[in-house]
Amino acid sequence: TTMTVSGAGTLTLNAKSSKLWFQNATSANCGSTMYDNRGNDTYKNIAYTTAKIGSLCWMTRNLDLPGGTTLSQSDSNLNGSTTSYTLRASSTSGFNDYTTGWVYNSSSTYNDTSCGNNDPCYSYYSYSAATAGTNPSSGAASSDICPYGWRLPTYSEMSSITSSVSSFSPVYSGYYYYSTFNYGGSYGYWWSSTAYDANRAYGLYYNNGSLSTDYGYKSLGFSIRCVAKS
Repeated sequence: TTMTVSGAGTLTLNAKSSKLWFQNATSANCGSTMYDNRGNDTYKNIAYTTAKIGSLCWMTRNLDLPGGTTLSQSDSNLNGSTTSYTLRASSTSGFNDYTTGWVYNSSSTYNDTSCGNNDPCYSYYSYSAATAGTNPSSGAASSDICPYGWRLPTYSEMSSITSSVSSFSPVYSGYYYYSTFNYGGSYGYWWSSTAYDANRAYGLYYNNGSLSTDYGYKSLGFSIRCVAKS
């Protein structure tokens, strides 16, 4: 906002509008651009688009939360006995077992046609990292690394939006496995909160312009989209 006062002199004041944090958003804000009040200033300045898809409000850009960040119940979707969780430091190394919370933050693991608008695909998380170390062997995780007031979608919720490709704005972000990047530019993968068994969890998949659901090994580095709690 710019205000100019004329008279003996001219005074011009420039004021930046305040950010809408995910942590402060309400249902009325769905469709607005939001920011995540966690991590360092670089990550706090990442603009996320959101959209109403079906009955839920979804992030329509991949979550980018830096490795090394310590989460708390005041800023993240941590519940019950999970009062804090520290993300493993960002590294391409790992993504090779079912219980470690691997994290890799990327501003370059993409190409101009894979993620759209020349934007990076953002971060990759193993299932254990995505679920803030809770890593259930069945059912939905009780906690995850989404912002406060938001959560990982369930397998059922992901299955319900497979016909809403344009609204979800999927990207071909690929995944990490045994320190190696795979299928960037041809597939996209996102974790749900729902475990299939001790070693696998359900997720959303994007290929050839279509969305579908299946399960994958928990060691894989997938992307994350969160939904607002009702």
